[in-house]
Amino acid sequence: MPRWTVQQTQWIRQLLPVCDHDAHLAQRQLAWLKEKVLADHRGSSALESRLISHLSVAECNQLDEHVKERANNKPLQYILGTQPFCDLEIVTRPPVLIPRQCKITSKNILKPHAAARYSKENPLRVLDVCTGSGCIALAMSAHLPAARASILGLDIGSEAIDLARHNLKVLDDELQNPVEFRQQDIFDPVKEPFFDVVVSNPPYITTEEYAVLDADVKDWEDERALVALEDGTRVHKRIIEVVSAHTKPNDSNNDKNKNIEEREFPRLIMEMGGSHQVDALSYSLEKHGFRNISVWKDLADKDRVIVGY
Repeated sequence: MPRWTVQQTQWIRQLLPVCDHDAHLAQRQLAWLKEKVLADHRGSSALESRLISHLSVAECNQLDEHVKERANNKPLQYILGTQPFCDLEIVTRPPVLIPRQCKITSKNILKPHAAARYSKENPLRVLDVCTGSGCIALAMSAHLPAARASILGLDIGSEAIDLARHNLKVLDDELQNPVEFRQQDIFDPVKEPFFDVVVSNPPYITTEEYAVLDADVKDWEDERALVALEDGTRVHKRIIEVVSAHTKPNDSNNDKNKNIEEREFPRLIMEMGGSHQVDALSYSLEKHGFRNISVWKDLADKDRVIVGY
């Protein structure tokens, strides 16, 4: 067996435990790690090459280090350094939460409203709470109609804000609306008087769930971005308070021929942990005067986003 084939087999064996012993997944992860090595050493044009035998000694050594990192539960996205998100390539760094595809941006009900209601002189004012890498704020900037929105992202973590600002610079040519990032604890007063909509992917894992979380999440990503008290809803409830104080209720619209998403503009779009949190969050929304509430499901048909109107 050729030497490079033996080496490839050894790398795949090292990756199997972190790939649930799925050989095909281990092969794919090895291919992605190899692409990173080739891009680092030769530039993106080198990605045409697929044979490990084409790697130099230095490249093989780097790939071996990356395989060891992955085998030790370092998230693949941190090793690769980027993560695709809504057609953007988001830079990733530990311990900032890794972007996951989310319903907030994939089901972009804001787009038609922004085009119809807002302008450069009167932009849609968006607050993104727990912005992390800035992925949601930046995706909205890229995909909302040009010069129709102004977006502010807040996060308690200095590492998160530094990374969000870095992503803002990297993706500048792809953005259509201004974005600002600011370090702030959402439990402190928000100085801006008014927003049209608040979006958030806040921490929603319970302390019990965190105790058994996979090592490639628990050992790497910021616990503050993952875990919340009160059955994972404490930050959600604070965000609801902020939305109640800093957004205006919708005008009444009784056109029953349209669904809620067509009739009314959402004041809050917020991810949650699942159906076990719906009742508590719905109660909090109703207590703060929200007339209509929707729940969106994810691709696994689980309750994932709660929307307040």
